[in-house]
Amino acid sequence: MKSDRFFACYLIGADSLLSECASLLRQRGHTILGVITDAPKLILWAEDQGLEVVPASSDYGALLRASEFDYLFSITHLRMIPEDVLGTPARAAINFHDGPLPRYAGLNAPAWALMHQEETYGISWHLMTSGADRGDILEQRTFPVSGNETSLSLNTQCFVSALEGFEALLPRLEQGDLVGLAQDASQRTYFGRHERPSEFGQLDWDRDAAELDA
Repeated sequence: MKSDRFFACYLIGADSLLSECASLLRQRGHTILGVITDAPKLILWAEDQGLEVVPASSDYGALLRASEFDYLFSITHLRMIPEDVLGTPARAAINFHDGPLPRYAGLNAPAWALMHQEETYGISWHLMTSGADRGDILEQRTFPVSGNETSLSLNTQCFVSALEGFEALLPRLEQGDLVGLAQDASQRTYFGRHERPSEFGQLDWDRDAAELDA
């Protein structure tokens, strides 16, 4: 017989971090009602796991509004979720962001951090609101950035930290603990989908070698 700590959820995303988080959820006895995705590899994985697949390009909001569930987890979903969908879970809609909010909100955050020669970086699990990456932070992990870091290696560190953070967050969610840390808007930086480096990324050979390498 299930206790009150078990919950039901939907997952939405496009990459393998979603399937790894799903494994953690199932290990702790939680119910995944469906996976919302258009990514072929996740569709195959979900079907193999016996999970319902809902196309992310569909009106998935209609399904969620008709369902009873506790959490919506957005994991590697790179598009805004409609505001009316954010209110469908009984407890909360929660997003994974591959950056240390409130800094590096938006997309391609690891690459921007490297270009800015950051010495530390991190990931955030936060409540979703109508504003992009603005909700209270539920779990955050930071780590040092090495001198020879690349976007690939930094994304790998984000992947590991995301799993560690999600595993640490789950016991709180099982108790309905959604107390988070409000973001300091004065520290916020945001990078849009179409934002690019200045001068179309051309290298100015009069600049410092470390800046050019970054």
